[in-house]
Amino acid sequence: MRLLVAGQLAASTLTITSRFFAARITAEHANDGDDALHLARHDTFDVILLDVSLSGLSGGQFIRRLRDARCNIPVIVLGPSMPGTERARLLDLGADDIIIHPLDGEEVAARVRAVVRRACGHAKSELRWGPLALHLDRRELLVNDTALHLSPNEFRLLQVLLLRKGTLVRKSALLDALYTDPDDSEVKSIDVLMHRLRKRLTAAGADGLITTVWGSGYIVREFAAAPLPAARTPSPLPLPRQLAAALH
Repeated sequence: MRLLVAGQLAASTLTITSRFFAARITAEHANDGDDALHLARHDTFDVILLDVSLSGLSGGQFIRRLRDARCNIPVIVLGPSMPGTERARLLDLGADDIIIHPLDGEEVAARVRAVVRRACGHAKSELRWGPLALHLDRRELLVNDTALHLSPNEFRLLQVLLLRKGTLVRKSALLDALYTDPDDSEVKSIDVLMHRLRKRLTAAGADGLITTVWGSGYIVREFAAAPLPAARTPSPLPLPRQLAAALH
């Protein structure tokens, strides 16, 4: 998961909540509102943690300018107690959630995961696709209702692909989602990891779900059920001998 952290409050929140995230996270930090807007418009993030006291811009100004630029990255606002009218205003401007102090690390992490899931069209913590059921809350994969063990990186790789199923996921996005250290991503090959994941899925009876788009990345397509056997055309009944002779 890749986060844009805007403001000091958001940065301290990320430090508090990091250990509660089920997947590894990478984050870009900006104290200044204009810097944060530039990053949001020119980079790829799963969610923005926004401090309402962001330097240079108010929370409302940041959200308005972000949405005016047609940037749809989910935004979670962090701040002290505020009137209901102010919370309503921020939500109407385009915020996806608001978290008020005091912060609970586990709750913040869960809210981030929920906002990201909803942004990808998933309301539950379970991702289903063909014979797969990926349970994000308990880190479990079922294939045809049978548990299949995956390594942490294999699980994260499949999670990213299922969250964006039906769309191309570039290798660069997978590297950002899986590796926090850029040098680490040079050593670890996405292709090797994908090969292992596909091998496990095939052995479990879920072959062909992940398609390689050469030179670009990968896409999860709908599971193709086995075709029904073609109906056999019944052999014609033999004609009685007298009728057959009459037709000739």
